[in-house]
Amino acid sequence: MKSDSYVHILADNLLPEASEDYLLQQDNASVHVSPISKSWFDANFVKLLDWPARSSNLNPMENLWGILAHEVYKNGIQYQNKQELMSFIEKAWIKISKNFLKELSNSMTSRLIKVIEKKREIIINY
Repeated sequence: MKSDSYVHILADNLLPEASEDYLLQQDNASVHVSPISKSWFDANFVKLLDWPARSSNLNPMENLWGILAHEVYKNGIQYQNKQELMSFIEKAWIKISKNFLKELSNSMTSRLIKVIEKKREIIINY
């Protein structure tokens, strides 16, 4: 994906759904930290959550990718071409409800609390 495509997706999907006090969590993928993306975040007053590198277990998006991949490749299906694969990805995406996406997003609080508790446990046991 290129940065201009990324910011178009955000403009079409993030801005209409975001509340005033949200923070956007993303990893350090090149499209996320590119000058184009950074400029778009600034112009649209998007606040970003600082996020540690290599923390995929904390990222709800990784759960979503896993669910999509499971649906797209269930029963060991193989696709004949890119267009067929893209079609199945779109069908799998449509099956995911907005409510599920909100629940996944809302799970961030409990995920972060678990990390803090684990860090506290490590420090105490050190």
